[in-house]
Amino acid sequence: MNFSKVQSKKNCFCVTWDDGSTSELPYIWLRDNDQDELHPQTGERTFDLTTVPLDIAPHDFKLELSDQPSLSRINVYWPENDRVSHYTAQWLYDHRPGRVRYDAAAIERKSWAAKTMKSLPRFCSAECKASPTVLSDALTTLKQTGIILIDGLDDDLNAGENFGELIGFKRETNYGIMFEVQSKPRPNNLAYTSLALPLHTDLSNQEFVPGNQFLHCYRNDASGGGSIFADAMSIVEDLERDCPEHYATLCANDVPWHFLDDKDDVRYRRPVIGLNRYGNFGSLTFNAHLADIADFDSDLLYSFYAAYQELMRRIREASYNIEYVLQGGEMVVFDNQRVLHGRAAFDPSSGARHLRGFYIEHNEINSRIRMLAKQLMS
Repeated sequence: MNFSKVQSKKNCFCVTWDDGSTSELPYIWLRDNDQDELHPQTGERTFDLTTVPLDIAPHDFKLELSDQPSLSRINVYWPENDRVSHYTAQWLYDHRPGRVRYDAAAIERKSWAAKTMKSLPRFCSAECKASPTVLSDALTTLKQTGIILIDGLDDDLNAGENFGELIGFKRETNYGIMFEVQSKPRPNNLAYTSLALPLHTDLSNQEFVPGNQFLHCYRNDASGGGSIFADAMSIVEDLERDCPEHYATLCANDVPWHFLDDKDDVRYRRPVIGLNRYGNFGSLTFNAHLADIADFDSDLLYSFYAAYQELMRRIREASYNIEYVLQGGEMVVFDNQRVLHGRAAFDPSSGARHLRGFYIEHNEINSRIRMLAKQLMS
């Protein structure tokens, strides 16, 4: 978009664009965003905002016009040491105040239940590695639905771990970077037993709950042990519609969560339902096995338990659940702050069952989506 007219006011330039729309460009904003005061290698701002007054104004400006918005520019002459800043029409239009910058990772989430998600979205490991388009589609789908399945992994214990290198660095927790999901003699987590594992989200006791879980099935020859998944976004939307008082209780109160073993005592308080900055569903923290003793006042305890129990019933409803038996060479990837996961009991004497897991944060997924978008546009 090109300049049609530029007027200098007391605190800003008023720009009329050639489509008739207008923008107000505050002088202090322009001074703070002088593109000549970015480090040439890092692109980081080097300008010190405290060196100029809030009511800074140029003593002059010059408009240079071209048919190309990338060449049209305003030259602004500041009072400080005759500083001159240059702003092209294209840059000003793309970054004009009030316009949120385009973000390839700002992908709308779509809630689902068993009737609308007939099967897990599936992507081929080799194709993800070979094609930026396929990997971008896989990560975009993960953002939309909260869950995908990667198949065709090599028959290698480290195949899932290696796939994660396509995306970004892994999150370390008190379980390490990689965790082995097997039946163990002295487990410190129910996942390391052969018992049924009710639907939950992981590590509600952590200050920062992990973003995405990658769970690679290396071997699964045991009888039973089918995986179960449910979309908390769909469950919470229905709870808000049907039981607004319960919804409000679970949004408003910080629940204590607690993990304890021989080495660690990790605790944190947060609501069961987390809201985003727009007041809509942001996340779910639900792990009945890590819920610490509720320490609310008695009056609140009654309403809390009513709400918590209602949510628990809904989570277990078959209409929300997808069941799938992971096979060797498959890896399920899901948003741990949105998609609940669990499994049926299995018989450890009937065959080997070995899954390997790790976490990668939302920031890493978002960064990879943005970088893939740049690669595909070039």
